[in-house]
Amino acid sequence: MSNNLNDEIKFEVCVDSLNSCIEAIKGGANRLELCSSLFSGGLTPSYGLMKTLKEYIEKQQPPISIDIFVMIRPRSGDFLYNEDEITIMKHDIELIKQISNECSSFSGIVIGLLNSDGTIDKHNTETLVKLASPLSVTFHRAFDMSRDYIESFNTIKSINNCCKSSDSGGKISRILTSGMESSVLEGIDTIKELIKLSNGTDIIILPGGGITQKNINKIIKKTKLQEYHISGRTVSDSKMQFRNTSVFMGGSLRESEYTYAIVDKNKIQDFINKSN
Repeated sequence: MSNNLNDEIKFEVCVDSLNSCIEAIKGGANRLELCSSLFSGGLTPSYGLMKTLKEYIEKQQPPISIDIFVMIRPRSGDFLYNEDEITIMKHDIELIKQISNECSSFSGIVIGLLNSDGTIDKHNTETLVKLASPLSVTFHRAFDMSRDYIESFNTIKSINNCCKSSDSGGKISRILTSGMESSVLEGIDTIKELIKLSNGTDIIILPGGGITQKNINKIIKKTKLQEYHISGRTVSDSKMQFRNTSVFMGGSLRESEYTYAIVDKNKIQDFINKSN
């Protein structure tokens, strides 16, 4: 599939709370990447969050059109998973499929699995992709932690070929990537190489990581893609009046208990305006 499309630019917004979901929708997001704990890079959201978001969508009049891709990541840290963690991911995927049967907005999942040598875990990824069918699948930025982007792209292409030839079907539709660097701008050359590799395939390259309102126009001009992954968040102060600053809920690297990040609908609208 060619990534160089002339259609309207689409924005996927990563969210980890109901308020962020609502703000992103009001701001005009085309798709939500639904997670918990974005501070940890995004983990599997709770059933309660998914159900409440489903209920919010179903109550809207007129009906709203939004795709929701759910993060399937059972813990923070690396992307090397043991057998029990793979089982957890399977159960989570089965739950998303049940929710999708009730609410079509829940239309995809986001996964990423590696082997200890830095290659993509082909066996377990293929298993999860087949299980997820007919949901759309994005391979997340575990891709950027792999040892070689060409090798990893070809592995994903091979997974799609195997799934296509099986009865289960399924495929990886998107690769979320910052081009093997900490931000899209730093990895722009690799992203452009990935775009070339993806031409003629059914894989969409989805840039994400460090995209801001200031650099979105430059990134669009350099990549000429149709879809981008953004956050558009702002930090708000807690409404707690009493604050015990002697106690911390996390380790040495932690978020403050008295601030929280939430998507700002005005930032999402600004992204959209600057992309036109």
